[in-house]
Amino acid sequence: MLKPMDIHNKEFKKAMRGYDAEEVDQFLDEIIVDFEKMQRELDVLKTQLSNYSENMNSYREKEISLNNTLVSAQRFADQLIKDAETRAAAIVAEAEAEAQRIIGGTEAKYNKVLDDYTMLANRYNDAKETLKEYFQNQIAMLDKEEAGINTEEVASYLKQAEAIAAPAEKAAEPSLSENEETKINVKLKEIMETTN
Repeated sequence: MLKPMDIHNKEFKKAMRGYDAEEVDQFLDEIIVDFEKMQRELDVLKTQLSNYSENMNSYREKEISLNNTLVSAQRFADQLIKDAETRAAAIVAEAEAEAQRIIGGTEAKYNKVLDDYTMLANRYNDAKETLKEYFQNQIAMLDKEEAGINTEEVASYLKQAEAIAAPAEKAAEPSLSENEETKINVKLKEIMETTN
């Protein structure tokens, strides 16, 4: 590559009909000045280009590092999501199993309570029917005159007992024989047993 000093040191052969040497030297001096200026600018641009190239390499390394970080972060996020989904599925499965267990236990308790209620209702109905039958029998017995209680007989016995007791109070000695008293006592005892 041509340098400004090469232009400055260049010497041309003199010819008879050649260019004016001063004019050529003056023009060459202008070219040297411009060429030096351009050379400096070119050096500055080369330095800048080198710096930009270094920066570009640094940026590329950072970009690669960022990409790797993003890929790692994406993998981590994907793994977190997968783990969370797995854990959520496990929690849902546990909750469903617990709900089924609770429902099964509740159904068993409900069925037992229902069975107990049915048994008690049947016992109640049986007891009610038995009591109804018992009371109906008792009412039927009370309605029958053959039940062993004759109201006229009872009234007669009571009058006899009063008649016996009244003279006994008046007289100090009893007017009934032992046999008659025994008969009355037996009859009263029979009446009392049938009424109970």
